Amino acid sequence: MHMMAMRHLRRAGGLALGVLLLAMAPGVAAPVGAATRELQTLLPGWERFFSVTWSASQHRGRPEVDGYIRNRSPYTVSNVRVLVDSLDDAGQIVDQRLSWVAGSLGADGRIYFEVPVSPAPRYRVSIYSYDRIEAASLMTP
Repeated sequence: MHMMAMRHLRRAGGLALGVLLLAMAPGVAAPVGAATRELQTLLPGWERFFSVTWSASQHRGRPEVDGYIRNRSPYTVSNVRVLVDSLDDAGQIVDQRLSWVAGSLGADGRIYFEVPVSPAPRYRVSIYSYDRIEAASLMTP
């Protein structure tokens, strides 16, 4: 009985690890439909601090959106995530992809990103979230 319980625990642990790794993968799709809500940026007004230039292209025969994010703020940021909306001809969202951008982005710097997407007539790219890095200061007594 003990061996059977151990096998079930191992199988459940492997399944949980697989789900966790899938959730952490870049470019994870967030299908839009009747049962789901559209993702929206967590930071309205992100355009004051960042600009995004991008284009739709093909990589190994698959569509992707790639481009650059420019940080116009005086702060260094990390954990940047971009949200790419795939739009139909009427401008309605048919798919969304949320992807991490590797690295940190210094003040007045720029960083490259690429996100695999679903084929669509148009796309919209926004900054979904980021973390501002606060500099530690050394205080002397």
